[in-house]
Amino acid sequence: MPAQNIEALIEFTKDEDAHARAMAVAGLAKLDDPRGFAPVVVTLFDPADEVRTVAATALGVFGDERAFEPLVQALDDPCTQVAVNAAWALGHLATSRALDVLLEVAADGSKAYAIRTAAVTALGERAEIDGSDLATDDDKIARLRPVLLELFTATDGELRASAVWTAGHLPRESQTVEACVRMLSDGYEWAVRYAIEALVYFDDPSAAEPISRLTSHQNAEIAELATQALEVLEGKRSLDDL
Repeated sequence: MPAQNIEALIEFTKDEDAHARAMAVAGLAKLDDPRGFAPVVVTLFDPADEVRTVAATALGVFGDERAFEPLVQALDDPCTQVAVNAAWALGHLATSRALDVLLEVAADGSKAYAIRTAAVTALGERAEIDGSDLATDDDKIARLRPVLLELFTATDGELRASAVWTAGHLPRESQTVEACVRMLSDGYEWAVRYAIEALVYFDDPSAAEPISRLTSHQNAEIAELATQALEVLEGKRSLDDL
């Protein structure tokens, strides 16, 4: 993009109108031009919640490790959505320090459920990338697992579901398989759905019988997913079709 266009967006990050500033930040993120990184960092400390929220997401798009410290500060932002977006953004930084912080946030009972859920989801998104540290590094996977398993019993349904979803992106391990089987009877629909998907991903024969019980579940979508999952385990359907 021509330099003057980038400069125009950068100038708009200083506009008197908060919405205009937010739109400028979103525009810089969409361009993903290194020249826009520093101005976006500045807007992470804007007085308007709307601007800070967009800025946190934008820094995840940039993926520049220099955003680590500002994003960590944003985890304590008085606006919950800013902190949620900061957690997501940290998951998109290559530095291992981001992993450490996300694990701490996920396990921190003093944090809002939404922020902890965002941290767990960010870890899952990181784990599902082929070749990422959470897909290949045994030590990091071993650190993540107990945090996730602990969250399987969290009070908040979305937090439980996100923990199950993330666990389903890790290599198969017996304790996790057993925990996912228990989650098949969870009261939160998405926790059950993600448990079914995780067990199919793990391709563990022991999962067939407990999943079969859900084929007559009162929730038609869960029943259909369970039926499809059994077909995958029996080799009649591809995992990609689930």
